[in-house]
Amino acid sequence: MRPRSGLLESRSADDSDSWSQVDWCQAIASVLRDLSRPALVAQPVVELATGGIAGYELLARFGGSIKAPPDVWFRQADRLGLATALTTRVLDQAFALRPHLPPGCFLAVNVEPHLLSDPAIMHALRSGPPLHHIVIELTGHTPVRDERALQGAVEWIRAAGGLIAVDDAGTGYAGLRQLLTVRPDIVKVDRTLIAGIDTDPIKRGAVTTLSDLVSRMDSKMLAEGVETLGELQVLASLGVPLAQGWLLAKPAPPWPSLDPETVDTVHTTVAQSRLTDQLAPLVRKCITVDRSVWCASNAAPPNADRRETVVIDGSGRPIGIVAREAKGNRYLAPVMAVTSSASPIEVVKRAMARAACHRGVSLVCVDARGHSIGVIDISELVEAAITEAMQ
Repeated sequence: MRPRSGLLESRSADDSDSWSQVDWCQAIASVLRDLSRPALVAQPVVELATGGIAGYELLARFGGSIKAPPDVWFRQADRLGLATALTTRVLDQAFALRPHLPPGCFLAVNVEPHLLSDPAIMHALRSGPPLHHIVIELTGHTPVRDERALQGAVEWIRAAGGLIAVDDAGTGYAGLRQLLTVRPDIVKVDRTLIAGIDTDPIKRGAVTTLSDLVSRMDSKMLAEGVETLGELQVLASLGVPLAQGWLLAKPAPPWPSLDPETVDTVHTTVAQSRLTDQLAPLVRKCITVDRSVWCASNAAPPNADRRETVVIDGSGRPIGIVAREAKGNRYLAPVMAVTSSASPIEVVKRAMARAACHRGVSLVCVDARGHSIGVIDISELVEAAITEAMQ
């Protein structure tokens, strides 16, 4: 499991012992003297409905000889009374990057809620232009003693055009009370609830319950730390609109883009999660390869799990499916594309109207864009048509 990487990252269980020999006062003072530190990297936040980048979260990287994670640095700074200065430095760096932010994206920066109303923090927020497209993430590592001051700062940020997110929802102090006090625009679900959600019904139930609360607050849920396809599939099926994590994109210098393969994975996953029509239970996963790859090798790629292979064109639409002749040789058969909303009886009629040599070839199920979602076995399709006819 990869560790989550944030400005204030998950607590290290043994940081009090591991870093007790460090002269933190000197180390943090050294950072504050160097205007280039800490370095900031950006991690994309993905809108699952479109597969596009909705925004970026800025994450601190301290570098140097002290290899402690960022959460340790900030916690030590808080202990020494230097957290305000360190957070202000990060805000100043973030706002310096703002003019170069890709159009239509938001920029998220973490701030501990007990620091938000500090005069120095508020000055950093007020000194620049309006806070449009800025998201202030309130982390949950430290309890808030003055909720009235916090609420006043939150109201000012919103009045200035900014948005509020609550980070690490479901852990630490970012509990129900903080959600109800702040009423954030974005609720970030902590990695501890996301990890293994595809195999843990309790975690799935917890996220479902939290999602209901978030929707009632007219907020958006963001799942952080998404690292496996199974987790992404469950989140898509639950209707979670935003996600970030190493499966989608790693933190990188501003501003990383998404790999085209990742975008296609998101599109396919979301499309599969929305399959509620008659053919949906019949759709099986397949492998897709570009036409150029097929033409170059005239053979399907290695396929240990025996999934069928669909050949696509440059726009991602299927143009052929790898089939086998009676002698066992593979060839590229024409595609019969269907949507999940089609009637099994009507699809069987179309399938049987194909040339005799192609009638046993699987069909390709496509989404609204014409991109492949998966394949449908003919024998299973016939059974579904018989069931439909008997109803």
